[in-house]
Amino acid sequence: MENLIRKATMLMMGLVGLSSLAAISTFTLTANNLAGLRSLEIRAFGDFAIDPEEKILLTAEGDYLTYTVPLRSQWSIISGEDYGWFIDGCDGQKTCEFQANHVGGDVIIRAEANGFTDDRTIHIRKPAPPKAVQNPFTDEIPTWAGEPIVELKDRNIIRGYDDGRYGAGDKLTRGQLVTIFHRALRNMNLTQNLNCPIEYNDIPRDHYAYAAACTFRNRGWTDSLTTLEPNEPVTRAETASLLNRVIGGPLLSAKDLRLGKVIAEGQVFSDVTLSNQFFVDTAVVRSLGIMKGNPDKTFGLDTTLNRAEAATIFFRLMDKIEESEMRSI
Repeated sequence: MENLIRKATMLMMGLVGLSSLAAISTFTLTANNLAGLRSLEIRAFGDFAIDPEEKILLTAEGDYLTYTVPLRSQWSIISGEDYGWFIDGCDGQKTCEFQANHVGGDVIIRAEANGFTDDRTIHIRKPAPPKAVQNPFTDEIPTWAGEPIVELKDRNIIRGYDDGRYGAGDKLTRGQLVTIFHRALRNMNLTQNLNCPIEYNDIPRDHYAYAAACTFRNRGWTDSLTTLEPNEPVTRAETASLLNRVIGGPLLSAKDLRLGKVIAEGQVFSDVTLSNQFFVDTAVVRSLGIMKGNPDKTFGLDTTLNRAEAATIFFRLMDKIEESEMRSI
């Protein structure tokens, strides 16, 4: 009987001890909660200094004395709106992604939550000045396109007119677009000339664009129509569409980027809504750094491409392909 009483007493003491520990733990947790939010801080995944047209992911973190936690916040740009913008809005979000414009400068951003605010400065580095080149043509070429034009000429990808001019401001035609694209791919050993079981009716065998049109038509890269209309000017939308169709998927894979993530970023250009037929094309070429928007945040879907712009686009394309070490398409 004495043993039974002794065991019952020890059990009661143990229960009291557990209750005391629970009370202490509850008191400690309550004390921490009573301390409340002490501060709010914007943190960056990476550095707050970025390059032009680069993105940076931001998180608003609240400090609760013994731990930090992301907080839903109101995000705003205090100064430097001309240098970039928040992607797909950020109000009420714990994280926010900032997209830098093509011009360097400082942007002050702010996060607000539960009466606390934090300001941070995103420094966008100034773009490097254009490389000085020796113009091989008889007419002037723009400074911003000098290196691409000369580099692509040296690689026999673009050529001037018979009179020695390049015609930087001249409209690019559909025939010229597929020809430049074809030469760039052949230069990097990514395609070969094909036999042509199917030809375009308006591109005879002696046409300058015949080899390119033949390859693109039989690879399914251009429309399966009977004509290409090689002398028609090509728009920026059409260029983005062709680039995505030929190289978008393989280059995204080579750079370990997912199409779903690119699309999930939402609308970037103010004139290309999610329902626009060129939304995916423009999103992909922008994400790959091949084509860029205008300073007013538009893409300019219907704007005709000129020969200087075309040289710049394919200069970037070849640089991205070589950088990714892509071997096939």
